[in-house]
Amino acid sequence: MKLLNSAENVLNILFVWTDTQRAELGLTEISRATGINKSTVYRILLSLRERHLVDMDSRTKKYSLGSRVLELGAFFSKNLSLKESAHPYLKKLARDSGKTVTFALRKETHLVFIDRVDGSESVRFYCDIGKVIPYNSGAAAKAVFAYLPAGDVEAIAGEAEKKFTEKTKTWAQMFDEALTIKERGYSVSDEEVDRGVIAVGAPVFDGSGNVLAGLALAGLKFTIDDRELEKMISLAVGCARSISLKMGAPFGDSLYSDWENAAFGGKQIAEKE
Repeated sequence: MKLLNSAENVLNILFVWTDTQRAELGLTEISRATGINKSTVYRILLSLRERHLVDMDSRTKKYSLGSRVLELGAFFSKNLSLKESAHPYLKKLARDSGKTVTFALRKETHLVFIDRVDGSESVRFYCDIGKVIPYNSGAAAKAVFAYLPAGDVEAIAGEAEKKFTEKTKTWAQMFDEALTIKERGYSVSDEEVDRGVIAVGAPVFDGSGNVLAGLALAGLKFTIDDRELEKMISLAVGCARSISLKMGAPFGDSLYSDWENAAFGGKQIAEKE
């Protein structure tokens, strides 16, 4: 209970600026607004300042929200913006293909599922919104992995391998496959995470040309022949390209013309859109 009360005190202090709608507050003002005694407020403020969640003006001795809070807000806004921007395209992809679409956000050593749209086919597989997944966990993850900076790849290589099925890729296999994925602009996961499920993945890029997220289009393997797989590839790649453009990816710029062809399967797929 004591730990819970301490956490509540920290949260009440962090919320005091929005509750009072004031940019700066003194120690006594924070104590009065929160109902927490001054000595406790002071100790909490010291800890928050160490973590740059709160700043103090050395002249006025007044406190304001710190840079880390702004970073948290920007991070939340970025993720929300990405999901909101991508969702209409994911919804159309699910409708056009009849298959399930998932969308995973890139992190340093893992990905996080932030959206899912079910198609007309009933497919049950490993994906819940908010679920953290390793980079060797299927089509979307492999598509992102192929475009990661060297530093991130080195960090990931030190992570323990997670096995989902007998077909799940090892890190060594991931490295070998990454070049092929990068050359053709998409990945394929054949029962690597869920038995009986095949998926196509494609990378999504941001305004700086960095890989931001990955999408996957998944269906039941027994319903997918070569022709259907080609259709899935074309639809998934086209959707990823549209989301990338929405996020400001620099396609069309001569500096990225070669990269565009590599990342999205060349002119043949571009002409199909």
